[in-house]
Amino acid sequence: MEKIIKIIVCFLFATGTILIPNLLQANADGIFEENLPPATVGNRVASLYTKISPPILTSDTIQNAFLQLKLFDSKTGKNITNVNYFLTVYKGDKLLLRELFYSKDGPLTLKFEPSEGPVNVYGSTELFLGGWSSDTGQITVTGPILSQGGLYHFAIEIFGIDNVRNIFKPENAPRFDSYLSIGDVSTANLTFSNKNYNSTLISYYDKIQNFTFEPKNLEAKWSMPFNWNVSRIKSQNIFVHEEIKFPKSFSEFSNSSIFNGTVNGQSLVGRSLAIDPFTSEKALIIHFLLNKNDIVKMAENKNALAVSNDSMKFTIRPLKNQTQKTSFEVVTDTGAIHALLGWNPNPPVVGKNTLNINFSDALNGNRLNADVNYDLNIRTKDGQEIVKSNNITAINGISNQTLSFLSKGLFNLEVKVNSLKFANQTNLDTTRNGIARGFVVIP
Repeated sequence: MEKIIKIIVCFLFATGTILIPNLLQANADGIFEENLPPATVGNRVASLYTKISPPILTSDTIQNAFLQLKLFDSKTGKNITNVNYFLTVYKGDKLLLRELFYSKDGPLTLKFEPSEGPVNVYGSTELFLGGWSSDTGQITVTGPILSQGGLYHFAIEIFGIDNVRNIFKPENAPRFDSYLSIGDVSTANLTFSNKNYNSTLISYYDKIQNFTFEPKNLEAKWSMPFNWNVSRIKSQNIFVHEEIKFPKSFSEFSNSSIFNGTVNGQSLVGRSLAIDPFTSEKALIIHFLLNKNDIVKMAENKNALAVSNDSMKFTIRPLKNQTQKTSFEVVTDTGAIHALLGWNPNPPVVGKNTLNINFSDALNGNRLNADVNYDLNIRTKDGQEIVKSNNITAINGISNQTLSFLSKGLFNLEVKVNSLKFANQTNLDTTRNGIARGFVVIP
């Protein structure tokens, strides 16, 4: 790093070639792929695309992982070339990597091969600033990086663009902060009435801890490390997603449509708890979906913090003798898109109904200010489709649909977000794809 800074300073004095950007610092927390918010670079508006793959790592499998970076003009979708990325990677308070990388074409892929010992980078070096480079745009890094599930902090500074000799002042280098998560997977046998049932738990935010099952109450419990600092939470976009799968042979769970889910003793309602009986033929999937507003409220709740011990503590159990209600808001399982559902009449009835959908950003609670392409699907409990409409566009995030129900009953609703189209952008943003799930009750 010192060598790099010295080279930059000497070059500034020698040539006076300085790019002074007007870039906003951008943050996100709890997803594995994102386009960071656009910001101005000279006469362009640039955005940084980041992605970790695969999105899920298991604790008993060691595999290669990849980090993709791409700086692009958000209006045209074209890649910005000759990019110097200064990358710093943290997991918690532990520094994992700090290196300069160069890509002539713009996009950069780092292949992380897990191994014991120190971190090593394999590639050639760009001659001007000395950043690691390769002819293919992919560079291999070995060491203990992305070797386990959890939350990683990627601090990315853009040292230069367009030409290897066009560089920013060190103190003005554009900076993007990305908090990306790799899912942590845990499996367990649940014993109930002398039978064993296999369950799978996936945490898309951080490591799973202390998973237990209490057969008396039919309650599963687990925890996950979490920093409850309110200032930290308010200063960045954030989304927590936990997913637990119960086999459909475990009828005490699979036959229920209503569950009591809690985080640090606080009950979750509506959009925060999504039930998915269709994705898997063999399992019922329950999603915990906590957006920034949910987490801020818990961080400011003395009762929730009193039991936190620097963690989120989750519980889930089926509820008996209670009836489901029509959903008025839902959140996608990936991509963190919130959909507010307005029914007319309210509640919906047998015959024609109007459904108004208003999309917003679950990461920060703000309007999307984008056209949303989505599919709408409504099914009976046994999977029979009664509404199926694909490739709908919600102009500026707002859509109205006319729906017909021929009978009373409980129906499963799915809103599948396919892409976002922001104003003045030619390319579609497909990094926020996901499915939001809820219910429609016709009394």
